Amino acid sequence: MRVTLVTPGFPPDAGGVEAHSGHLVRELAARGVAVEVLTGRRGLCRAATEVRDGVRIRSFPVWRTNGMSISPQLLLAGLRAARGTDLVHVHSYHAACGFTALGGYLTPVVFTPHYHGDGHSRRARAMHRGYRFVGRLLFRVARAVICVSEAERDAVVRDFPAAAGRIHVVPNGVDTAAVRSARPFAGQHRTILSLGRLERYKRVAVLLRALPSLPADVQLVIVGDGSQHGELRGLAAELGITGRVRFLGRIGTEEVHRWLRTAVVLVSLSEHEAFGMAPVEAAAAGARVVLSDIPAHREITANHLGALARLVDPEPAAVATALIEQLAEQLAAPGRVEAQVPDWGRIAQQTLEVYRTAREDRS
Repeated sequence: MRVTLVTPGFPPDAGGVEAHSGHLVRELAARGVAVEVLTGRRGLCRAATEVRDGVRIRSFPVWRTNGMSISPQLLLAGLRAARGTDLVHVHSYHAACGFTALGGYLTPVVFTPHYHGDGHSRRARAMHRGYRFVGRLLFRVARAVICVSEAERDAVVRDFPAAAGRIHVVPNGVDTAAVRSARPFAGQHRTILSLGRLERYKRVAVLLRALPSLPADVQLVIVGDGSQHGELRGLAAELGITGRVRFLGRIGTEEVHRWLRTAVVLVSLSEHEAFGMAPVEAAAAGARVVLSDIPAHREITANHLGALARLVDPEPAAVATALIEQLAEQLAAPGRVEAQVPDWGRIAQQTLEVYRTAREDRS
């Protein structure tokens, strides 16, 4: 089978969609699928092509916009690819490369929207309201839609009910072997980890405000970057906790895995998620987790995390209480309990089944 995978970002760039597409491509190629990747990359002046682990990756320049990833060359390349491949797998409703789903008029298209509603900011929400008409068309032409959780499926059906009969739920996976083989950092204080973009909807500020209520030997390590970086540093100074907070910015995958193995607790207080990859990775590494009480987090807690997770209202006192409980439980039972989570090999196999269904369904 020849598959063209179109995604707004791809490793080594960091992000949830990037990680998802990177792991999926690796596992599909290992199963004999001839995959070509079309993606965007900031900082490019012209299109570039490379072959990595037998997979051809074509990267195109991306316009610098805050609301949506836009790459006209990527869009055109995706539409052209629809004429010379067996199937096109398009990732991300929230990027303009989603338009390549229109290639479904020429060849079977599978659409993984990574959908979480109307955007993370007032500007993004305004853009998505205007984009809704296009979104209906994208979901209509896709032969199959892959959602990474039942929570995402519910959001898609709410906004695009015509897609309901073509949705398959295939969760995100974890590179369990790489995560569990990583070496923890030696000599660290008890570590609480925040892993993700520094944007307002992630509510990292709530976590900072909870830190003064925790024991003095606890440090907070923040991995990621975004528009709130400066504001969060200022808040840490205002709270008098700069000596207990480390802002690491964007770091490599191996270093992320080492922090996952080092952390006692990972915290994610996001307003909305399609899945919640970082908490599942943390639980696979043997860390405990504290999560905002949203549908996607409730789902991964029920399916994967169990007693390792605490769901909380995203306000400082409740977060501090949950963290104190998690820290106390770790002291009482210091061994790391690694959650049983789906690995990417299994996810790739489920995705291949969706591909076969999409190719056979000519309705």
